[in-house]
Amino acid sequence: MQLTALLAAMLSGVSVLLGVALGHILSARRARQDELAALRTAAYVDFVRSASLLFTARRVGRTEDEVEELAHLNDAKTRILLSGDPVVLKSLERFWLQGGTLEKEQEILAFRDLCDDMRASLGKERVSLQMDLAGVLFKVQPSTYSYKVHGADG
Repeated sequence: MQLTALLAAMLSGVSVLLGVALGHILSARRARQDELAALRTAAYVDFVRSASLLFTARRVGRTEDEVEELAHLNDAKTRILLSGDPVVLKSLERFWLQGGTLEKEQEILAFRDLCDDMRASLGKERVSLQMDLAGVLFKVQPSTYSYKVHGADG
């Protein structure tokens, strides 16, 4: 009977050690996934912010900060290349090969698809078919904006 009790105690000890080791491995894997998701989210946000800044600046004719703004855009693009899902990378490639300036319809559509793929890679549903995502992204002023109210004087 002592042998059975000793064997049961040893099995319990081994089970506990295996449980702790497995818990540690799963916890470390989850931490890496969380870190990658945070890096991916930051890269996506920085890319959209930089692209929007460049787009808006170009629409109003401002080009003096273009080199710095392009550097921010390329930094975000590089982080996407390092952390993004393959679907996002293909969308980024399509957007960039279309011209990447957001001046032509095919570029705007490619950017809309890129934003939708970024959302999907973060676990969010696609919205481009449910709303005018391009209109939301690319209208410089909302439809209720009044130049009379916001003129040069006010």
